[in-house]
Amino acid sequence: MKTARLSCALVALLPALSWAQAAPSQALRRTAPLSPVAQEGLQLAQQGCQSDGYEPELCERAIARLEEAAREDPEGVDVQVALAQAYWNRGQVESPQSRGRQSWRQRSVDTLQRMVDRKVKDARPYYELSLRQEEDAKRTPLLERTVELEPRHPRARQDMAWGLLRQGRADEALRAYKEHMEASPVKDRQEARENLRFADEMARRKGPRQAAQVLETVMKQTREERRSERCLLFQAVDPRLAESAPVVRGELQALRPYCTDTQHLDRAVELERQGRVDEAVTALEQQVATNPKPEETHVMLERLYERKGQVAKAAEATARELRAKPDVRELCERFRKVSPLTLRAMNKETVEAVRRQCREP
Repeated sequence: MKTARLSCALVALLPALSWAQAAPSQALRRTAPLSPVAQEGLQLAQQGCQSDGYEPELCERAIARLEEAAREDPEGVDVQVALAQAYWNRGQVESPQSRGRQSWRQRSVDTLQRMVDRKVKDARPYYELSLRQEEDAKRTPLLERTVELEPRHPRARQDMAWGLLRQGRADEALRAYKEHMEASPVKDRQEARENLRFADEMARRKGPRQAAQVLETVMKQTREERRSERCLLFQAVDPRLAESAPVVRGELQALRPYCTDTQHLDRAVELERQGRVDEAVTALEQQVATNPKPEETHVMLERLYERKGQVAKAAEATARELRAKPDVRELCERFRKVSPLTLRAMNKETVEAVRRQCREP
């Protein structure tokens, strides 16, 4: 969770990130053209006031220009938001617990609070202020207003769901999190892990039946990923989360062999590292016999057979692997990685059949 409860260093990152994360409709909304002073202040703030790459001199100049622009146009949201962020990050260079840090932080909060009090129709002040609240009860209304103004905000519903969960409002938290996953589908493994972490915490506080809804959504949103990657992602999921969802339970069970029971593969990697290629090949053949699902086994086996000059065996092992691929997309991805040497040694009918499936020339 990226909230004010985190360490000072992590909280400092959040305002800087908001420039990149703001939705285009919010980032570009202005009530009037920006003055040259405002434009200069915004540019300087982006260059020097972000916590990652903070430049003291540039940030001091940015704050001076933004304050000047704010005096010229007290209702300019772009300037006020940038100024609040600059104040906050300026405070981060002061020593912890110092009056200077507290003063800069308070200026940041006051700037955002004035916009919230004016009820500006821009999601950014509400979300930025929510990040600076230590209490979930104060943070939640700000996040609710954020999503009213920006329904597809990338973080607000997620932050709100965690806060509601900590307050013991599990049903509301689940509803908010499901809305978050609908508005912001999983785009990478880190996001999927965060969603699974919420499911795990939901199960701990409310029970596995409700948490299964989050797990099921993550399963659906990651179905285009490779089986091996999904196996690693869901490997640590508590099996109790799927007890009330037979389809999910079956899918988890089907995925597990793609990243478990790999002791022979692990041994082969170590043996190759030691230069014991023949023994590594034997270990890989044992892996194929006990659990042929992990793709790394076949890729390594093809490579080592070629290294030993046994191209025919490499071709035979690769053809066997391709025939067993249950998913056309994964079949074609693997086929494109087969080395030219192995490909030439493979049965021509097998190669042509795969090419037709993959629509390869």
